[in-house]
Amino acid sequence: MPVPTSSQVSRPLAWGYEASINDGITDVLLRLATAPGRELSLTTAPVSAQQINTSQIPEEFRAEFGQSYGRSDFSGGQGLDQAHQRDQGPNDFKRFFDSKGIDVFKFAGEKGDQYKVQLHNDVTLARSDNATNQVMVSANNVLYVGDGHNIYYSSDNGGTWASTDPDSGNPSRNVKDITVYGDDLYVAMSDGTNGKIRKYDVSTTTWSDYNTTSKNWTRVWTAKDYIFGVDGTNGILYDVQSGSTINVVKDLPDNTSWVGLTDAGAVILAASSNGYVYSIKDDSGLNIKGQTFFEGEELTDIIESNGIVFVGSKQKNQQTNGYIGRLYMAQIAAADNLYILSRRQLMKEWGDDSTTVDRGPVQFFKTREQVYMGVIEDGSETHLWSIFLPTLGVARNIYYGSSSKEVQGITVANDILFFTLKDIGVVKQDITKYVSSGYIILPAGDFYTSQAKQWIGSRVFTNSMSGGSSVLTEYSTELSDLESPTSTGYNTIENVEVDGDGEEEPMVNVNARWLVPKITLTSGSGQTYTPYVYSFSVRAFPEPEDVIVKMPINVSDRIERPGKTPKNIPGIGQKIFDAIQRLEGKSVTVNLYRPEETVRGIVENVTLPIQEISKQGSTMVFCFITIRGQIQAGETSSVSSLAALGVGELGIYEFGV
Repeated sequence: MPVPTSSQVSRPLAWGYEASINDGITDVLLRLATAPGRELSLTTAPVSAQQINTSQIPEEFRAEFGQSYGRSDFSGGQGLDQAHQRDQGPNDFKRFFDSKGIDVFKFAGEKGDQYKVQLHNDVTLARSDNATNQVMVSANNVLYVGDGHNIYYSSDNGGTWASTDPDSGNPSRNVKDITVYGDDLYVAMSDGTNGKIRKYDVSTTTWSDYNTTSKNWTRVWTAKDYIFGVDGTNGILYDVQSGSTINVVKDLPDNTSWVGLTDAGAVILAASSNGYVYSIKDDSGLNIKGQTFFEGEELTDIIESNGIVFVGSKQKNQQTNGYIGRLYMAQIAAADNLYILSRRQLMKEWGDDSTTVDRGPVQFFKTREQVYMGVIEDGSETHLWSIFLPTLGVARNIYYGSSSKEVQGITVANDILFFTLKDIGVVKQDITKYVSSGYIILPAGDFYTSQAKQWIGSRVFTNSMSGGSSVLTEYSTELSDLESPTSTGYNTIENVEVDGDGEEEPMVNVNARWLVPKITLTSGSGQTYTPYVYSFSVRAFPEPEDVIVKMPINVSDRIERPGKTPKNIPGIGQKIFDAIQRLEGKSVTVNLYRPEETVRGIVENVTLPIQEISKQGSTMVFCFITIRGQIQAGETSSVSSLAALGVGELGIYEFGV
């Protein structure tokens, strides 16, 4: 007798067959050998073990069931939209998507102190001034601000101000730019046509002529013991020497201006508004030794730190007249005594096609750990952004929320950050107050799978809070809410007002592929206190999609049929077993006839035949076959959902008991 197949038997149930298995070539009809202790079972597959890398983030390493996703360090900066990506960068496990009012760099790299995030300091107006050109520097912790013809200075962090006249003999000339070299200030003075470079000895508080050549001096920089000046009328960069000597370094095309200059080690780099960065080398005089072109970009500034060059740019949107801002990083490459910028990489982009303001980053300023720049965010706010040099992370810093004006200078005095705004004045970091609130949006988590997850709980560790401060944790299941911090799609997990001790807060009925976490810090009354957040994590179970079918199969020679006398067919059991065993490891379709159900999957295992002799002396030979796969809706049965089978609750549905 051949192995029974569906093509041979039109009514399999009538002949005692309760299932079939098909690999696309062979279709074998099966009799089940169900009995107490060897039931037919259809169950959900066990939840898979944690697969995310746990070696870098302690919040993701937990002896709990399910998968964890967390952050205990945000110093990698903003801009990461998805936490679980195949090709992650070395600092992606420290990155987030967006923040405002949160200081993510303050405690990064602090020895002996636990990393945490806090609210940024608020700002205050240290000097009100409606001048249109307010250049600013600091020397020996004294602030110097150009305002028309005079320079105003403060030695008490902007508390009081005095003035000094750089060029009393020429009252029509105004301060255009200031640079610091040693203990001296060098000031570009001009009336729009003629001017000079003046020098201020900080120690003696006296003024003198540095260079008397009459030019429309609009910019002045220092690098490698050189003083550089720009004639704004014709766009010429000069090597300006003491007395009356000036040497042309580079003449720009008409309607082009110099926007930045920096000492970059082997060379000096000078950036122009037409998209070129020129490499200048002291080689028997200052000579151009290479150039790098940023096609389609109008450069805004340039600075070097620790061997990395940072370049700001902007690109005009002709439809809105706004400018999209960009920040690049690059390295200097040398060949044949020429120097260019290589390995150029876009770090940050501000704005899009709807931008109506100029969002180009300007006024680069560096400290030991950070590079600062000014960016107009929108029509009502101007932010300082910073690059954290150890990780090259980028994030918002302090901001002025009452107006959107051009940043014209950035400096630090006595560890306090200052910046000037056109038409506004000098803005000071208020070290006694914090912003009222700030948020940080984490990248969306999905554990590398598109299937839905059951998000079941979150943990947040904070300090013991007081003064009405709080930490609010929220989530959204919509990926689009990454870019919408005020979206109504965010749902509250918990609002911590005492301390966050890391106890898991349950999340009820949160079923989605994505989870976008958001943390909001509030300073409380008086804004004199900030909460700290040490870490945050969420936990999830993947929704089971796979099921496991375990069937006891009759592989004896005894054939039983409903209403018929059993009969023995020698060898048929071995034939059926051989046919089943050949399917091990293959893709198959299993049809259960009673109840009707279809599963497509892989034959994981076929056991060897087991012989069982009953008390009545009859012999049963059976084997178990295990298939892992997915239920096929609408194939042979109206019973097709996981919920109907109980697997939605990780239950077991058993047949044939």
